[in-house]
Amino acid sequence: MNKNDNIKLEKFLVQHRSKMLTFTVFRVNDENHALDILQEAMMGFVKAANKYSEDVWLNLFYKILKRRITDFHRKQGWRSRLQEIIPFSQISKNDANDKSLDDLHTHADNTASNPVESQYSAGDLADDFELALQTLPARQQEAYLLRQWQGMSVKETAEIMACSEGSVKTHLSRAILSLKASLGEWIDEK
Repeated sequence: MNKNDNIKLEKFLVQHRSKMLTFTVFRVNDENHALDILQEAMMGFVKAANKYSEDVWLNLFYKILKRRITDFHRKQGWRSRLQEIIPFSQISKNDANDKSLDDLHTHADNTASNPVESQYSAGDLADDFELALQTLPARQQEAYLLRQWQGMSVKETAEIMACSEGSVKTHLSRAILSLKASLGEWIDEK
Protein backbone atom coordinates (compact mmCIF):
# COMPACT_ATOMS: atom_id res chain seq x y z
CA MET A 1 0.00 0.00 0.00
CA ASN A 2 1.21 3.47 -0.76
CA LYS A 3 0.94 6.47 1.53
CA ASN A 4 -2.25 7.76 -0.14
CA ASP A 5 -3.95 4.36 0.37
CA ASN A 6 -2.92 4.37 4.03
CA ILE A 7 -4.47 7.81 4.48
CA LYS A 8 -7.74 6.65 2.85
CA LEU A 9 -7.77 3.57 5.05
CA GLU A 10 -7.14 5.54 8.22
CA LYS A 11 -9.83 8.07 7.29
CA PHE A 12 -12.31 5.23 6.64
CA LEU A 13 -11.62 3.59 10.01
CA VAL A 14 -11.85 6.87 11.93
CA GLN A 15 -15.10 7.78 10.15
CA HIS A 16 -16.83 4.48 10.94
CA ARG A 17 -15.24 3.48 14.25
CA SER A 18 -17.97 4.68 16.62
CA LYS A 19 -20.77 3.01 14.64
CA MET A 20 -18.77 -0.20 14.45
CA LEU A 21 -18.10 -0.09 18.18
CA THR A 22 -21.79 0.46 18.96
CA PHE A 23 -22.72 -2.48 16.75
CA THR A 24 -20.12 -4.68 18.44
CA VAL A 25 -21.08 -3.67 22.00
CA PHE A 26 -24.69 -4.62 21.36
CA ARG A 27 -23.69 -7.93 19.79
CA VAL A 28 -21.37 -9.04 22.62
CA ASN A 29 -22.88 -7.12 25.56
CA ASP A 30 -19.49 -6.08 26.92
CA GLU A 31 -17.57 -2.94 26.00
CA ASN A 32 -14.12 -4.33 26.82
CA HIS A 33 -14.65 -7.43 24.71
CA ALA A 34 -16.19 -5.26 21.99
CA LEU A 35 -13.07 -3.08 21.86
CA ASP A 36 -10.86 -6.16 21.55
CA ILE A 37 -13.04 -7.64 18.83
CA LEU A 38 -13.16 -4.35 16.95
CA GLN A 39 -9.39 -4.02 17.11
CA GLU A 40 -8.93 -7.56 15.75
CA ALA A 41 -11.42 -6.86 12.98
CA MET A 42 -9.65 -3.61 12.07
CA MET A 43 -6.32 -5.41 11.84
CA GLY A 44 -7.86 -8.08 9.60
CA PHE A 45 -9.53 -5.42 7.51
CA VAL A 46 -6.28 -3.47 7.00
CA LYS A 47 -4.62 -6.65 5.71
CA ALA A 48 -7.48 -7.35 3.27
CA ALA A 49 -8.50 -3.84 2.20
CA ASN A 50 -5.81 -3.35 -0.44
CA LYS A 51 -7.34 -6.20 -2.47
CA TYR A 52 -10.67 -4.39 -2.77
CA SER A 53 -11.94 -1.09 -4.08
CA GLU A 54 -12.87 1.59 -1.59
CA ASP A 55 -16.59 1.39 -2.41
CA VAL A 56 -16.87 -2.12 -0.88
CA TRP A 57 -14.81 -1.44 2.24
CA LEU A 58 -17.81 -0.96 4.53
CA ASN A 59 -19.39 -4.29 3.59
CA LEU A 60 -16.00 -5.99 3.79
CA PHE A 61 -15.36 -4.59 7.24
CA TYR A 62 -18.74 -5.68 8.61
CA LYS A 63 -18.23 -9.20 7.23
CA ILE A 64 -14.87 -9.41 9.00
CA LEU A 65 -16.38 -7.95 12.18
CA LYS A 66 -19.27 -10.43 12.12
CA ARG A 67 -16.81 -13.32 11.87
CA ARG A 68 -14.92 -12.03 14.90
CA ILE A 69 -18.18 -11.67 16.85
CA THR A 70 -19.21 -15.21 15.87
CA ASP A 71 -15.82 -16.49 17.05
CA PHE A 72 -16.30 -14.67 20.36
CA HIS A 73 -19.75 -16.23 20.90
CA ARG A 74 -18.39 -19.64 19.99
CA LYS A 75 -15.59 -19.27 22.56
CA GLN A 76 -18.07 -18.09 25.19
CA GLY A 77 -20.24 -21.13 24.46
CA TRP A 78 -17.30 -23.45 25.01
CA ARG A 79 -16.43 -21.70 28.25
CA SER A 80 -20.01 -22.10 29.45
CA ARG A 81 -20.00 -25.80 28.62
CA LEU A 82 -16.68 -26.25 30.41
CA GLN A 83 -18.08 -24.45 33.45
CA GLU A 84 -20.91 -27.01 33.55
CA ILE A 85 -18.46 -29.91 33.32
CA ILE A 86 -15.85 -28.45 35.68
CA PRO A 87 -17.90 -26.32 38.09
CA PHE A 88 -15.05 -25.21 40.35
CA SER A 89 -12.55 -24.48 37.60
CA GLN A 90 -10.65 -21.26 37.13
CA ILE A 91 -12.21 -20.71 33.70
CA SER A 92 -13.37 -17.09 33.54
CA LYS A 93 -16.95 -16.49 32.62
CA ASN A 94 -18.19 -13.03 31.72
CA ASP A 95 -21.28 -12.50 33.85
CA ALA A 96 -20.46 -8.92 34.84
CA ASN A 97 -22.86 -7.33 32.38
CA ASP A 98 -25.61 -9.97 32.44
CA LYS A 99 -29.02 -8.51 33.17
CA SER A 100 -32.16 -10.52 33.49
CA LEU A 101 -35.48 -9.83 31.89
CA ASP A 102 -36.80 -9.38 35.41
CA ASP A 103 -35.39 -5.82 35.40
CA LEU A 104 -37.52 -4.96 32.36
CA HIS A 105 -40.64 -6.61 33.77
CA THR A 106 -40.15 -5.02 37.20
CA HIS A 107 -39.89 -1.57 35.63
CA ALA A 108 -42.98 -2.23 33.50
CA ASP A 109 -44.95 -3.44 36.55
CA ASN A 110 -43.91 -0.43 38.65
CA THR A 111 -44.80 2.13 35.99
CA ALA A 112 -48.10 0.44 35.15
CA SER A 113 -49.24 0.55 38.77
CA ASN A 114 -48.48 4.27 39.09
CA PRO A 115 -49.77 6.34 36.14
CA VAL A 116 -47.91 9.44 37.34
CA GLU A 117 -44.60 7.59 36.94
CA SER A 118 -45.60 5.91 33.67
CA GLN A 119 -43.51 8.35 31.66
CA TYR A 120 -40.07 7.01 30.82
CA SER A 121 -37.07 9.10 31.67
CA ALA A 122 -34.40 9.16 28.99
CA GLY A 123 -32.12 7.00 31.13
CA ASP A 124 -34.81 4.42 31.85
CA LEU A 125 -35.72 4.24 28.18
CA ALA A 126 -32.09 3.80 27.14
CA ASP A 127 -31.54 1.04 29.70
CA ASP A 128 -34.77 -0.76 28.82
CA PHE A 129 -34.10 -0.40 25.10
CA GLU A 130 -30.60 -1.84 25.47
CA LEU A 131 -31.95 -4.76 27.50
CA ALA A 132 -34.76 -5.41 25.00
CA LEU A 133 -32.33 -5.23 22.07
CA GLN A 134 -29.99 -7.71 23.75
CA THR A 135 -32.82 -10.24 24.15
CA LEU A 136 -33.44 -10.35 20.39
CA PRO A 137 -32.11 -13.31 18.42
CA ALA A 138 -28.74 -12.56 16.79
CA ARG A 139 -30.04 -12.20 13.22
CA GLN A 140 -32.85 -9.83 14.28
CA GLN A 141 -30.37 -7.82 16.33
CA GLU A 142 -27.99 -7.55 13.36
CA ALA A 143 -30.75 -6.51 10.98
CA TYR A 144 -32.03 -3.87 13.40
CA LEU A 145 -28.60 -2.43 14.16
CA LEU A 146 -27.47 -2.34 10.54
CA ARG A 147 -30.71 -0.94 9.09
CA GLN A 148 -32.01 1.34 11.85
CA TRP A 149 -28.81 2.45 13.59
CA GLN A 150 -26.23 2.28 10.84
CA GLY A 151 -28.66 3.48 8.16
CA MET A 152 -27.62 0.84 5.65
CA SER A 153 -29.81 -0.10 2.72
CA VAL A 154 -31.58 -3.45 2.56
CA LYS A 155 -29.12 -4.55 -0.13
CA GLU A 156 -26.06 -3.58 1.92
CA THR A 157 -27.48 -5.29 5.00
CA ALA A 158 -28.22 -8.45 3.02
CA GLU A 159 -24.64 -8.54 1.74
CA ILE A 160 -23.22 -8.11 5.24
CA MET A 161 -25.57 -10.68 6.76
CA ALA A 162 -25.04 -13.07 3.82
CA CYS A 163 -28.75 -13.54 3.27
CA SER A 164 -31.48 -12.39 0.90
CA GLU A 165 -33.05 -8.95 1.02
CA GLY A 166 -36.34 -10.61 1.96
CA SER A 167 -34.68 -12.22 4.98
CA VAL A 168 -33.36 -8.83 6.08
CA LYS A 169 -36.87 -7.39 5.90
CA THR A 170 -38.28 -10.36 7.84
CA HIS A 171 -35.62 -10.15 10.56
CA LEU A 172 -36.10 -6.37 10.86
CA SER A 173 -39.88 -6.67 11.03
CA ARG A 174 -39.69 -9.31 13.75
CA ALA A 175 -37.14 -7.25 15.68
CA ILE A 176 -39.39 -4.18 15.58
CA LEU A 177 -42.40 -6.21 16.72
CA SER A 178 -40.44 -7.69 19.62
CA LEU A 179 -39.09 -4.30 20.64
CA LYS A 180 -42.57 -2.76 20.45
CA ALA A 181 -43.92 -5.58 22.63
CA SER A 182 -41.21 -4.85 25.20
CA LEU A 183 -41.18 -1.06 25.02
CA GLY A 184 -44.55 -0.09 23.62
CA GLU A 185 -44.87 3.00 21.45
CA TRP A 186 -41.29 4.16 22.05
CA ILE A 187 -40.07 2.17 19.06
CA ASP A 188 -40.74 3.92 15.77
CA GLU A 189 -40.64 2.12 12.45
CA LYS A 190 -38.38 4.09 10.16
